[in-house]
Amino acid sequence: MRLLWPFAFTLCASVTAQTGPGGVGNSTSNILWLRADSGVLAPTFGVQQWTDMSGNGNHAAQTDGARQPLLATNVMNGMPAVLFDNDQTNADRLTIPDNATLEGMNGLTGFAVYRLNAGTATTAPRGLLSKRVDPGSQNAYGWFLWDSGGNVRQHLDINGTGERVTGTSNRVTATNYLDGFVYHGAAPSNANDQVLYAANAADGNRQETSTSIPNYTSDLHIGVLYGHTGAGTNTTRFNGHIAEVLLYNTALNTTQRTIVANYLAAKYGLALGTGDIYLQDAPGNGNYDRDVAGIGRTTSSDLHTASRGSGMVEIAKGTHAGLDDNEFLLWGHDNGVLGAYGSSDFPPTCEGRLGRVWRVSEVNASGTSVNVGNVDMTWDLTGLGAVVAAELCLLVDSDNDGFFADETPVTGAVNVSGNLYRFSGVSALQNNRRFTLGTTSMGTTPLPIELVSFTATAETRGIVRANWVTASEQDNERFTLERSTDLNDWTTVLELPGAGNSTATLSYEAYDREAPRRMVYYRLRQTDYDGTSTVSESVAVDLGIGWHEQPVVYPNPSTGPVVVILPEGAPAATGFDLIDALGRSTPVPFNAIGGGSYRMDVGDLPAGSYLLRVLSLAGEMGYAVRIQR
Repeated sequence: MRLLWPFAFTLCASVTAQTGPGGVGNSTSNILWLRADSGVLAPTFGVQQWTDMSGNGNHAAQTDGARQPLLATNVMNGMPAVLFDNDQTNADRLTIPDNATLEGMNGLTGFAVYRLNAGTATTAPRGLLSKRVDPGSQNAYGWFLWDSGGNVRQHLDINGTGERVTGTSNRVTATNYLDGFVYHGAAPSNANDQVLYAANAADGNRQETSTSIPNYTSDLHIGVLYGHTGAGTNTTRFNGHIAEVLLYNTALNTTQRTIVANYLAAKYGLALGTGDIYLQDAPGNGNYDRDVAGIGRTTSSDLHTASRGSGMVEIAKGTHAGLDDNEFLLWGHDNGVLGAYGSSDFPPTCEGRLGRVWRVSEVNASGTSVNVGNVDMTWDLTGLGAVVAAELCLLVDSDNDGFFADETPVTGAVNVSGNLYRFSGVSALQNNRRFTLGTTSMGTTPLPIELVSFTATAETRGIVRANWVTASEQDNERFTLERSTDLNDWTTVLELPGAGNSTATLSYEAYDREAPRRMVYYRLRQTDYDGTSTVSESVAVDLGIGWHEQPVVYPNPSTGPVVVILPEGAPAATGFDLIDALGRSTPVPFNAIGGGSYRMDVGDLPAGSYLLRVLSLAGEMGYAVRIQR
């Protein structure tokens, strides 16, 4: 069995198209890509590193545990976000070391998806990102929110405060925002050299006389303005959630900016003020909101004709005509599993198809259906092993009934390089149509068998719970859970038998009850009957931080209310569950009484022994403390 790890498609590099957000940019122009749904190293609670997905290694990190933000789950459209607090003494912030990729450019474009926390002090600015350590300096750049007279608005400084551009729309707490900016730099000076955007609509502009951003020695800071780091200098802190941050070392054109904005809006369930042209992210259209990418043209000199983004599908115009002014083609998928076994919705000439389905918006700038002409479609099939190109079939739902079994497959794929397979001159893609990939032979061209997820979570000191889910299995003899403290030497924790051959979604759980009290790493090894094996990426679990100390619970035993005092530094609780001896979880009513203390009512529970589980914005934490009832 070859397990296809979930990230196998998102991190592999295409040699044929741009692979930045929305399919705009590559590692040369997209200099920073922080996304909370990928690359966040947050063992248990604090974010130690937010990995740069642009390929430039501009990782945002924080070694000071008191200043580490938290990774919060299910914040925006089911997606996670990094939570920066409003601590007056140790405000959270992340730092990217100074390097040449972050400066010295003649243009700059930025995007951020964020939300301000309720209760934010109205007098405090909120730093999104900044490479300037001195507010009066004439170097580098800073992008932030500032309160003036009760109006919180976005601001942009490029090479000094004298030409600061200020937004016009107000920001309020508990609301999700997609903001952006473009600095044109070397472009001829005009009133739009610096432009702020709110939900892709213009939010303010100003002329900037500087034509470049010089090299500067400051680090780039996320979640704080001007890089203030000491106690008492935290008036520049950000207080809220940040889900995604993008930087380009160039001024994106209108087409490119619109595509990126639609990628972000679809992913986080946001409406755009202008250019909201990807329509398949709505629930009524099936929530095709993942890995959105696109091509388009505003004018003959303002266009973008090849995109792949973070998914496995590239679409390009190539030499084909038909893409006219103000026309776009965007696509995204439903996040369905990539495993093909067990599916029956494919034509009789096929033997299987991907469980994942994509959908197309082919529209003009006003959202009206258009035809952009034929396109070339390239699939990155890294992880499948041997593939016979002639056995691949593109399935397009031409009658738009939601089924593929009644469709005629598109064949003729050719291997263009490595694991890249291309269908040329495809005419079947039209507005609202769905598509997926099939195979005429599951024997010689099997579609991916996917490990849907693999996680490891600290239950308490010395105990780690590992969970994984497979979409399907073939010839799978066993799983091996492995542990390391240095990512070099790995120890077998335990083995579990695989399902052999299965077409069902299966869930697995295992415990490491002898984990060392330090940072540890886990990976999953899958072994076939023939002895071949595949290893997953590693996940980190921190068993050495103080938040794993046990809470204080009293009175215990109790027949009535109990008081729970969480360990110092633990995030605020949003709920409490008690887990009985059979593993059943029961939510219990509670009231916060201050100082990290909470009163729980356990009077209605049956007599017995229960484990305590605490829920927070940072996720969940299980404690070994037993509550006797």
